[in-house]
Amino acid sequence: MDTSVDLTGTFAEDLHTVLHEAAQQGPLAVDVATGATVVLRQRDLEALAHDQRLEGIGLAFFDMMGISDGPLRDWYGQIMFTTEGDYHRRIRSLVSRAFTPRSVEALRASAADMAADAVASVRQGGDLVAAFSTVATRLMCRLLGVPETDVPVFAAWLDALSPVFLAMTPAQIAAATTAITELQRYVDELTTRRSKDPGRDLITALLASEADGERLTHGETVAMVANLLVAGHDTAGSQIPCSILVALQHRHELAGVDEDEARLASAVAETMRMEPSIPYIPRTAVAPIELYDTTIVPGSMVLLCFAAACRDASAWREPDHFDPDRFSRPDTARLLNFGAGTHYCIGHALAKIAVEECVSALLAADPPLRLTEDPADIAWRQVLGRSPARLVVSSERAA
Repeated sequence: MDTSVDLTGTFAEDLHTVLHEAAQQGPLAVDVATGATVVLRQRDLEALAHDQRLEGIGLAFFDMMGISDGPLRDWYGQIMFTTEGDYHRRIRSLVSRAFTPRSVEALRASAADMAADAVASVRQGGDLVAAFSTVATRLMCRLLGVPETDVPVFAAWLDALSPVFLAMTPAQIAAATTAITELQRYVDELTTRRSKDPGRDLITALLASEADGERLTHGETVAMVANLLVAGHDTAGSQIPCSILVALQHRHELAGVDEDEARLASAVAETMRMEPSIPYIPRTAVAPIELYDTTIVPGSMVLLCFAAACRDASAWREPDHFDPDRFSRPDTARLLNFGAGTHYCIGHALAKIAVEECVSALLAADPPLRLTEDPADIAWRQVLGRSPARLVVSSERAA
């Protein structure tokens, strides 16, 4: 395995070029920054996502960064992303009982209203990234029962915490430590109030959730609420502009899609395939894995690269071609952007609703909106996910 990629540092617009060139050399590569094995093919990702010889990344990044103790490590070490075994199954089961499809689907109307307001704000021109920037966070806060007036301070905390899933600079570590301390203090107080005065929200449901006589402790509930907020803030928040960019580039192929629920779901899934905001997820080998001509030894880091799998020609017909009806066909491969196996994203339904309603609102804009610059000239940014730094649009009528 001689191919090297700078995957943990490549979040710019050339990501697909980097991965395409790597995939031409073979199914695996090595990340230059971490030494991790990068898995590039769809079928290998599907198999490894369910392979018990791979576990979550745990505290490996924190150990690498020298975060050996403190509130940030204490919180990070008990969330679903980093835990395994009986503890992980227990908290996931309890959260799943509270995080129901019905409770999430009930937010679709709110998502549609937020998205419509965002589009209306740029009807005379403006930046769609800024317009849609709070939609994902507002939806998660509404689901949890956080007052709308507190969303701006939550957004600041969550911006500081989003990098915790990757390697951080000393400044980011300091900001994240402050943010988790303040966020958990707020959530602790809110959870205490909900235990005395229940509402119709996810925090109340988490407090009431029970499986086999087990409940979340108060501390676990606080940690989980913070986990859900951080995970939903940037993953959905960065996918929205990624999908909006694809939709703007292929708007004429999307005519009428917003009027058909099934076609909209397929088209939005295709935007996620074309531009996934999360390029990969890290895993750790806990037993030897023989893959092609490589032995992945226990303790090694493995990066399951969704961005490469989404353009894998052995899995997708014309993988670089945008096909809004691709996911309406039964023979289409599975989209892996939300993970698989025991670490499948528990908030995937809410993320899908957020992205679908934002794309739908964009397509319904009258007059239509168009980009004012070539997509090749748009800079990209990275917090946890990658996304366009700006999407400046004008109305076709004004143009």
